[in-house]
Amino acid sequence: MLATLRSIVEAVSQQANLEDALTQFVTLVKEAMNTECCSIYFADYTQDNFVLMASDGLNPQAIGQFRIGFTEGLVGLVAQREEPINIAHAQSHPRFKLSPEVNEEGYNAFLSVPVVHQRKVLGVIVVQQKMARVFSHDEESFLITLSAQLASQLAHAEIQTVFAQETTAHRTSVLKGVSSAPGIAIGEGYALLPKLDFDSIEPQKAEHTEQQRQLFLQAVAATRQEFHILANTLSDSIPKEALAVFQVYQQLLDAQSLGQQVDAQLNLGWNAKSALKHVIESLVKQFNAMKDPYIKERAVDVKDIGLRVLHHLVSTEHAVKSYPEDTILVTHTLTPSMLAEIPKEKLKGVVSVHGAANSHASILTRAMGIPAIWGIEDIPLLQLEGKEMILDAYAGRVYISPSHALRHEYEQMRHQESLLHDKFEAEHALPPVTLDGERISLLLNAGLDLSTEPLTAKYCDGVGLYRTEAWFMQKGRFPSQSEQEVWYREVLTRYHPEPVVMRTLDIGGDKVLDYFDIKEENPFLGWRGIRVSLDHPELFLDQLKAMIKANTGLGNLRIMLPMVSHTEEVDETLALLEQVYFELQEEWADQFLLIDKPEIGVMLEVPSSVFLLPEWSKKVDFCSVGSNDLTQYLLAVDRNNAQVADLFDPYHPSVLRVLNSIAKSCQEFELPFSLCGELGGEPEGAILLVAMGYRRLSMNISSLSKVKWVLRRLHVSSMESLLQECLAQSSAKQVHRLLRNFMIEHNFSELFYQSK
Repeated sequence: MLATLRSIVEAVSQQANLEDALTQFVTLVKEAMNTECCSIYFADYTQDNFVLMASDGLNPQAIGQFRIGFTEGLVGLVAQREEPINIAHAQSHPRFKLSPEVNEEGYNAFLSVPVVHQRKVLGVIVVQQKMARVFSHDEESFLITLSAQLASQLAHAEIQTVFAQETTAHRTSVLKGVSSAPGIAIGEGYALLPKLDFDSIEPQKAEHTEQQRQLFLQAVAATRQEFHILANTLSDSIPKEALAVFQVYQQLLDAQSLGQQVDAQLNLGWNAKSALKHVIESLVKQFNAMKDPYIKERAVDVKDIGLRVLHHLVSTEHAVKSYPEDTILVTHTLTPSMLAEIPKEKLKGVVSVHGAANSHASILTRAMGIPAIWGIEDIPLLQLEGKEMILDAYAGRVYISPSHALRHEYEQMRHQESLLHDKFEAEHALPPVTLDGERISLLLNAGLDLSTEPLTAKYCDGVGLYRTEAWFMQKGRFPSQSEQEVWYREVLTRYHPEPVVMRTLDIGGDKVLDYFDIKEENPFLGWRGIRVSLDHPELFLDQLKAMIKANTGLGNLRIMLPMVSHTEEVDETLALLEQVYFELQEEWADQFLLIDKPEIGVMLEVPSSVFLLPEWSKKVDFCSVGSNDLTQYLLAVDRNNAQVADLFDPYHPSVLRVLNSIAKSCQEFELPFSLCGELGGEPEGAILLVAMGYRRLSMNISSLSKVKWVLRRLHVSSMESLLQECLAQSSAKQVHRLLRNFMIEHNFSELFYQSK
């Protein structure tokens, strides 16, 4: 049965389009289950009904034409229940609906399963038989398994259908993702593909065949040169027989091999990328079908050559075009280098297929104030190239080829957003004091957008989190101690005399260095933060010395340790610090020079740290809650995984109760505490935190003025009453409802204009 499953899935995945794939699917399933009819219905949410997409056994004329409502018949019942229905006499069922146009009167036995992807019903599979019988458990299990396998392919096909409608009917298409950095962006799509593959290429026609031919020939020439350089580079280190593979590659690039076939596709009107895709995929399919293992292996070579040509083809296209004035970056996975490539004045928004709203790359876009949406279902990115787009990064929607009316509506919303921003900025010089006189220190999360940070000192009460890894990520090697000292001195001087809390190197998880790659199956539970530093004392000592030397004569440095989960990690760090003081005192040998010993703190990100506060309060000078990771670990939600993004919620009652517990413990042990996660940068989050007793909140510069504006209009007593209600709730949804009502009651409804 497993072999049959695999063969069906493989056969379906190799089809060129959705129609062929579904036709193949119903035929193979009918044959495998030895039944008389197999059909598949596709959910059309624009019309609230199911359309018969393929069938082997029903009226062929009904395919693509017959529709049945979401709540009608047995098909609708399967979708409503989201579970299989297996009955011997379908026509005797009260929900059975006779539809003469599909010719199913002769069938009695009925087995149907829903196709569900990320909690959304995409379609329904039905098998039928004339003989009245209940299908066996094995048959039911087989169909359920196939449904699960088909779900992601149907989700991808659904998006392709959206694009096809937009192209042929010039309709606005909408894609749904996860809102990350809030805001509205209107601009032109610009696709960046760090890892090209032919799945990214959606076949497209081109008007200027000769221009496309020249692009292809340039890409082939660049690939030839690449192979020539590779062969010369390796000529001294590998046998001559092995070098012969490059001669084979060169031959495959000849006009007689690849060129003529691509040329034929170009003459049919396809653009260069599409022509190459058709030829390479066809060749790979032919090689894979061979029985000879040696010949079959050549499929890998052909695909490698094709991808190299494709890479040069796309690079050539990008080389001859500039970034649009209003660039919306579209990519599979956002990296800091991508953001750095595009002039900041041109970058208006980001759409990323992979990743999630709480990843570090997402935090980077928030720090830069760039609207961003993550976790869009896997799409051919080059389809978005050059398309006019609107990003509603409040609702998590991407509109492609918007109508004039929709564009006008969003331009008005963007204008409102600008007016609101001006209102917040007008009070940036006023102190963050509540109506009952409580002073809240609003600090900055810094170290992500290094280019704009020199302008931020006037907005904040200091830096609550300086991410030192940002400097490491911009280098192609580990920076020297003297380089680090210069960087840290610059930052400490910029914010002096206000405190600057510098976090020691925090890599691992989704933060990697190109020159120090950490490969782990589960990186968020692996080698990261303080664990890396303590395992590499030579790097850690360099960083600590650079920080302390940079602090000489200033005295506003605080040092914070990331991802601490064991008391031994605190003890080992304190021992290394004593070593640093001793060595620096010897190095300078100046009896009149006293080395400042900065305060040492820990980040509370790992649940175990919450329960070790009684012991740690005797060893460290302060602590700061990293609410992003703490939420991730408390809720067991990988914050980089778009599939579970909806489960990541810092307003979950368990998270709020832990944050409240931390505040009470720190007050009991007289340990200064703050919060430096994204929660503090949201007005609702700041309100709850102040009610808990947090008086130091650290956030991105884009959030600072808004949070201050809100806090200046509230009494702490009102916030405390709200907190008690929220802590008593059993779900995040109930907490969000209370928060929204509170904001409206206190005249903050204009903050919600974006979701009207």
